Amino acid sequence: MKRLSDIPQPPPTARPTSRRVRTRMPFGRAVHVFIARHRRGLAALLAALAVWLIAGPRHDEQSPGVPVLTAAQALAGGSTLTSASVRVVQAPAGMVPAGALTSVDQAAGQTVVADRPTGSILTRSDLLSAPRAGPGRALTAIRISDTAPLAMLRVGQTVNVVVAGEADQIRTLASSAVVRSILSGSALTGSGSGPLAAGGDIAVIVVSTDPTSAARIASHASSESIGIVMT
Repeated sequence: MKRLSDIPQPPPTARPTSRRVRTRMPFGRAVHVFIARHRRGLAALLAALAVWLIAGPRHDEQSPGVPVLTAAQALAGGSTLTSASVRVVQAPAGMVPAGALTSVDQAAGQTVVADRPTGSILTRSDLLSAPRAGPGRALTAIRISDTAPLAMLRVGQTVNVVVAGEADQIRTLASSAVVRSILSGSALTGSGSGPLAAGGDIAVIVVSTDPTSAARIASHASSESIGIVMT
């Protein structure tokens, strides 16, 4: 009797090896799959973030700001400020410019040197508390007998100062002079409340120029032929 081990066995058949090829999933597809698998967790996280943004501490509540003086209405250059034309508001400290005014008393009765829009923060440089020449500049007064053409003149405007010489030759005494104040003949102690009203008897205009031009203007201060050219 033959044993099972003595019966010849067929050789083992080699199994074909298969190599798994991995393909990389597109990024957009991977994001979509990730969101689909974790959508509940992501929804809870977004809901918690929304609650924190709504109920969390606010920067403006922690920092109420500082008081600043702003224009309650559009202000024209040369106009005189009143308590009704300005107001105090709270502004973030990081938005407050240097020299900002903080109370109505600092501006009431003062003159604005240039146009300022409604809501703008007023600073010391916006006021003509006293005529200022500026660094390296000098102030000179010019008497103008014919005030009709000056109706459009404003404080802060740039003009050329001229004088009529011999044979009606026009000579420029100062170029790019800055108007610092406009005084009426009836009240030469203020700077007016806006554009000079036409038809007055006389006007005095204070301009800021370089010292050399200021000296030339002063030498013709009494001349009736002196005038200004608006630029």
